[in-house]
Amino acid sequence: MQCSTCQPPNGEGERNAPPFFSMKKFISAAPGKVTTFETSGDDMHVVTRQNVDPILEANKRASNEWKPGDYQTGSHHHHKVADIPSTIYYDMVKKLGEPKHNLDAWKRWLNDPENRFFRTTGGKI
Repeated sequence: MQCSTCQPPNGEGERNAPPFFSMKKFISAAPGKVTTFETSGDDMHVVTRQNVDPILEANKRASNEWKPGDYQTGSHHHHKVADIPSTIYYDMVKKLGEPKHNLDAWKRWLNDPENRFFRTTGGKI
């Protein structure tokens, strides 16, 4: 099979490779998430796309219901302060490292007004 970009317009001369080639191949799917293998020229990537709308809506509800002083039950209390979609979380782990190893950077990231949609509480972390 030949394409018009592989043959010169007059049909003479050598065959040339297309200047740009891209491909997308399905790898897996989970509820709200699809992973594909994609190429573009010489670049190859495994790409995961996730519908984050349900997570962001739940975060918004939790943040609106939060009141100062909630979860103050003892010195070793733990409570949820954010819900980050897995695709974003793993990108952030690449940039910042694991939260337990770089807690200050994660706090700065969560306290950034651009990332408020991932928070499930008000106030500052």
